[in-house]
Amino acid sequence: MSFLGKLWTRLRGIFINAGDDVVSSSPEAIRATYATAIDEAKKRYLEMERAVGLLASEREKTEQMLKDLEREETDIKSRLEGALAAAESDPGNPLHREAGSRYLNRIQEIGQKQELLTQELETQKTKVEDYKTRLRSFSDEIDKLKKEQGQMVAEFVSTQQVIQLESRLRGLAESSVDESIVTIREKVSAMKAQAKIATEMRQSGKEQLDDKYQRIGAERKAEQRFDELLEMRSKKAPSGEKVRDLG
Repeated sequence: MSFLGKLWTRLRGIFINAGDDVVSSSPEAIRATYATAIDEAKKRYLEMERAVGLLASEREKTEQMLKDLEREETDIKSRLEGALAAAESDPGNPLHREAGSRYLNRIQEIGQKQELLTQELETQKTKVEDYKTRLRSFSDEIDKLKKEQGQMVAEFVSTQQVIQLESRLRGLAESSVDESIVTIREKVSAMKAQAKIATEMRQSGKEQLDDKYQRIGAERKAEQRFDELLEMRSKKAPSGEKVRDLG
């Protein structure tokens, strides 16, 4: 598992250990949970930073040892040249040969040690650079947690407000206030209908009288017309002639 993957697993463990309902029940709980995770991440970052510092210190020591060996090698080679020159000018003196042999052995030892230290230095450099990269990633992850903390709190509050608003609207739609308004509307509608019927009833009485008067007038007019026809009939031409259309 990657380093950041382990970090998230640890953060998830905080949620699980505390209980999802507890750590996510309010903005304060979410903020506190992220704060705990961030603090723990910072502690681990500082621990790793100290470890990287020790690795860097060991790398610097190795580099210094190589530099010291290089200076010693240069110095011994110079002495070897002196021993060779002395042996040439004083071949009978065994001290020159002894010193030269000692210098050659030391140069060989230095070469072997330089080879080992060079390999060790490369390993140390690789480790230091690797952990420096991890530190940068760790720092980015901490910044991400800080940013996410604010985002999660804001989203929680926003979502909570939406839920509360929806619940409130749902409650208002089902409240007695709406029922009362519906009752009032129905009552007013019924009263309007009743008033309309009363008006129609009142108007129907007048219309009945009007119909009665109209009927009486029509009957009288018909009687008069009938009398006129009778009178005209008595004065008409002989019976074979058609009666004119008087209508």
